[in-house]
Amino acid sequence: MLYLYHRETRTKVLGPGERYVIWVQGCKKRCPGCINPEGRLEGQNGYWISTEKILAELKNEQGLMGITVSGGEPFLQAHGLAELVKSIKENTQLDIMLYSGYTLAELRAKHDKDINFVLEHSDILVDGEYIEELNNNTIYRGSDNQEIHFLSPRYRDFKDIIYNTHNRDLEFISRNGELFMIGIPEKGFEAKFKRAILERTNFFKEEEK
Repeated sequence: MLYLYHRETRTKVLGPGERYVIWVQGCKKRCPGCINPEGRLEGQNGYWISTEKILAELKNEQGLMGITVSGGEPFLQAHGLAELVKSIKENTQLDIMLYSGYTLAELRAKHDKDINFVLEHSDILVDGEYIEELNNNTIYRGSDNQEIHFLSPRYRDFKDIIYNTHNRDLEFISRNGELFMIGIPEKGFEAKFKRAILERTNFFKEEEK
């Protein structure tokens, strides 16, 4: 079981190809400018979901390349995460990409069997705390202090291309009256987005006069 903040069955902006993405709920870090502050609360603001449910949804989506696990902090739920990784590796050919506020060295230093299992059976880890001043629009990373670790050979041939790509895409999902953003925004995006919405709203008000 995992306690999630949100999940999407298909997106193109958080890893190679089309991906299933889950955001776990709960994080102990308080990075200034965090793009998902709602995902920090531990044990609240989320919902439980079983490994079996996630696996069924993965199998139902044709053409997926992999699953991305973000947060919150995935490794606060290391046991449930290990169960999910084991199930995916045993039942699919999908790759596994992870985001963590902890560095790879910090995770390994915990000497936790579940954490070690996840790292040994995943393909990509993006690690480290978010530092807003280092947000330079680098693909897959919130800030340039973060490192992309290629834990398996699957994407190592694309390492140079990935590290030298400086553009990101965002997706917006509207569902049940709520708007959810997928992806990593550029520095100052929230203010720009609010300004654009205000300008658009004022435009329509003028049109109605």
